[in-house]
Amino acid sequence: MERIRTCPECGSKRIVMDPKHAELYCAECGAVLAEALIDLGPEWRAYNPEQTAQRVRTGPPLSYRLHNKGLSTPIPKGLPQTFRLRGRIGLEGGEKTLILALGELDRMASALKLPADVREETAILYREAMRQNLIKGRSVEELVSAMLYITCREYGIPRTLKEMAGVSKMPLKKIRRAYLFLIKEMGIKLAPASPARFIPRFCSMLGLSSTIRERAIQIIRKSGGMGMAKGWSPTGTAGAAIYLASRLSGESVDESSIAKVAGTTPITIRARYEELQERLQLTTY
Repeated sequence: MERIRTCPECGSKRIVMDPKHAELYCAECGAVLAEALIDLGPEWRAYNPEQTAQRVRTGPPLSYRLHNKGLSTPIPKGLPQTFRLRGRIGLEGGEKTLILALGELDRMASALKLPADVREETAILYREAMRQNLIKGRSVEELVSAMLYITCREYGIPRTLKEMAGVSKMPLKKIRRAYLFLIKEMGIKLAPASPARFIPRFCSMLGLSSTIRERAIQIIRKSGGMGMAKGWSPTGTAGAAIYLASRLSGESVDESSIAKVAGTTPITIRARYEELQERLQLTTY
């Protein structure tokens, strides 16, 4: 049965579920909208958190971010020696590496403020790389950094390799090498990153108005993919569009400030700005 959100009699949205009588009724006019509803809750009662923990028969949802996917069997509290012993001899080399990788993944994703679905997808990607035997001989940190960047690209989240290197324990050169290796060996196809995706975050970091943000996005759209066709960096193109939009709006924004946020140089911002201005035939003040 589809969820009823509005009363068909009076149009009210105050819909109330009565579990005692298994009915759904409108709080405004009293019309009964559904009867004999099925109670999907547990058949037992619990009056405190301890009773709830003892009586519940289900665990947390399956998660690839946990090395055992959340399906481990708990050990009774009275057997601490068994717990320590299993922790020493129960893990194989590959599982220890997986635990290290997932811990590094959570640390980096938290530092970059990435959502849970990105972390989950990256964990799946790492497990797939393990299955294809692509992990051996490479640093866990550089692989996790590259995979996190790949997942951000797939989800359209504006993050750069420099940002990954900023929170990683590996230098940018090694992360880029791992990224190219994974793209080739796993047959991953990524669409070119759109400069427009970086503009809202860059404008927010620079404290610019929504007017500049919207104008910069329109500049990127009107350019017809000029930056991607010429092989420009999407962050540099986004920075140039912001600079051009600020000049058109009469607001002063320093090139070096934009370059710092975009992770490029003022010279690049100026060069891209001049080419965009010429292409769109725009006059600044």
